[in-house]
Amino acid sequence: MISNKFVYSIMAGLIALFLIVLMVLPNLGVEAKNDEFSYETKLFNEKKVTTVDIEINEEDWADILKNPNKEEYKEASVTINGERIGNVAVRTKGNSSLMSVANSDSNRYSLKIDFDHYDNTQSFYGLKKLNLNNNFSDTTQMKEYVSYEMMESMGLATPDHSYMNVTVNGEDYGLMLGVEAVDETFLAKNYGSNDGFLYKPDGTGSDLKYISSDIDDYSGLNPKTNESNLDQSNILDMIDVINNGGDIEEYIDVDNMLRYFATTTALVSMDSYQGMMKHNYYLYEEDGKFSIIPWDYNMAFGGFSMGGMGDMGDRPMPEGMENMDMSKLMEGGEMQLPEGQELPEGIKGGNMLDAMTNEEIMTDEAINFDIYNPVQSTTLEDRPLLNALLENEEYLAKYEKYLEEVSTKYFTEENVSKITREVSATILTYVKADPSKFTTTEQFLAGVSGENSLAAFAGARSESILKQLSGELVIDSKSAEEDPQVDHNTEPKESPPIQSTQDDSGQSEKSEGMKPPEGFDPENMPEGMDLPEGFDPSKMPDGMGQGQMGDSGENVDPVSSMKSLALTLGSLLILLLAIFGVKKFNRRGFR
Repeated sequence: MISNKFVYSIMAGLIALFLIVLMVLPNLGVEAKNDEFSYETKLFNEKKVTTVDIEINEEDWADILKNPNKEEYKEASVTINGERIGNVAVRTKGNSSLMSVANSDSNRYSLKIDFDHYDNTQSFYGLKKLNLNNNFSDTTQMKEYVSYEMMESMGLATPDHSYMNVTVNGEDYGLMLGVEAVDETFLAKNYGSNDGFLYKPDGTGSDLKYISSDIDDYSGLNPKTNESNLDQSNILDMIDVINNGGDIEEYIDVDNMLRYFATTTALVSMDSYQGMMKHNYYLYEEDGKFSIIPWDYNMAFGGFSMGGMGDMGDRPMPEGMENMDMSKLMEGGEMQLPEGQELPEGIKGGNMLDAMTNEEIMTDEAINFDIYNPVQSTTLEDRPLLNALLENEEYLAKYEKYLEEVSTKYFTEENVSKITREVSATILTYVKADPSKFTTTEQFLAGVSGENSLAAFAGARSESILKQLSGELVIDSKSAEEDPQVDHNTEPKESPPIQSTQDDSGQSEKSEGMKPPEGFDPENMPEGMDLPEGFDPSKMPDGMGQGQMGDSGENVDPVSSMKSLALTLGSLLILLLAIFGVKKFNRRGFR
């Protein structure tokens, strides 16, 4: 006869095996995640230049160059560091940069490579789309790179980026900055899930001013995920609250937003939500709350409307152009403006290329850009997301703290000099050989070191920020005079104590608790059976298979989550069979 002791020993062994497998699953998920997103190391290597060779039908390439504003995909194959991927799509990309290059004698367009355009199962080690940016309006070719480095340092989810040397049909095309697309893959990697709502605002409603309760009235919000389920998004509630009052923490990741605006303000990047174009940012809604994702910094360091764009200064765009999509201003290679309107002085004639590449970054306007009224050619009232944050004393104090942090730790002359020198050591040979670069090698080197370098700008800008924080420097802002609500600079102020250490509030949160599988009750174990010594059911992973953060701090992507879920269910089935077997033996009275 089979004794109870023997049966219980077998059952205990099966349960122990189940628990061991269950506890190992998070590590299996991490391995799957690392494989799923291995493009981070396969493609975006900041220590060397990646080679990207595009092969495309000559007629298709000629059509792209002849009709760049169509942004029409053409089939091609791409070889990256010797590894060939066929059946991919290539097109031009851009907004004002595309318009300007199209209206010049240059063919140096930014490009987008879509690996899954024709085959939705295809990717490059998990990456579905790659942007190749031409560094337009940036004589240093490093503004966007340095800006993303600052964003990463401040704990923001930031696209991967590195330099790439591009050829087309064997001919040198140019040195580009490769930038990861913000899409479902980016979301899964950085947030552990891509189930939320992603928006790329640009156009009507991108200022986030309240228009109505009808989502159709916000045509410029541009949803990128879950387009068919927008009625489940909190986007209209968020817009209502920031404009009309309410608990904004219910709808906004305040810490994320403050880090973003502090860093963008330090960088003086006004081709953004804070400028007249009110674009170049993403909003991602996860579990009802919105965070902001940085995007497009080739006109940072005061390059937009501060020495760039024909030195427009604080002058707004001509009446009738404020809400226009810049890419729509080009038709047939000519600028199409509203009737009776002209471009500002310096960019007349429709060719902005010369104006945008003849820049001077060490201007008083850029260096002493007002941190308390950090908008240009607009008002805080017309940028309600930023206004709602800065008019709150608690949030303002935290914004000041992050400004102090970025100015003393990251956006310093020493740190930026280190970054630009490392970049120069990596790409200088390619810069010299680049046949299509907009500016000269000498201008690139001037951005690396010297009195007009990015490092010199960072040093002067950070010094100005710290003086503004202390009240030593007060900016007499023209925009503040026009907007009576903005009164931060009417007199010197005493800043609150500033913490020099960074807290964890902006980092990805780890799970607070860990739960056993649904239906598993350790209190009702069969008589004579005990859980393994040291096992604590309260420390089992919470929401296994939901793409959440585990104790490892790594994101578990949706694919590995499904594998983990399958293993979990299989192990749970073994456990249930074991318990069923014990009860059956007990009923039959085996001794």
